[in-house]
Amino acid sequence: MSKPIPTTFFDMLPLPIIVVELKEKALNHALVYLNQRFTNIIGWDLTDIPDKNHWWQKAYPDRQYQKVVESLWELSMESIDAEKDSFVMVTVNIQTKSHGVKRFKVYTELKSALMDDYYVVAFEEIN
Repeated sequence: MSKPIPTTFFDMLPLPIIVVELKEKALNHALVYLNQRFTNIIGWDLTDIPDKNHWWQKAYPDRQYQKVVESLWELSMESIDAEKDSFVMVTVNIQTKSHGVKRFKVYTELKSALMDDYYVVAFEEIN
């Protein structure tokens, strides 16, 4: 049985955070929690981005840029050491809901240290 999502912990963090439910056979994972920093900085909420596919459409509305981000992601995944690395990081431009495009380092957990069946994505804004 999965542990409950530690929402209080995520809400105290200074970075925007998404918690994603990991389903091995599904490619379109459900987004199950966004911390308050995510809503303040990036603006989307769970009604806007209930899953990974909706996130990609909102964050990267330009289809060509989506392909660039996919390539960056794939390259990052190929260059990690699965035995040693606990996350993947890419630097991308993200379309926010109300503040235009912002640049972020996006950190995605490979395997959650806190919760079985979930992973965390953290966003560090680059000014």
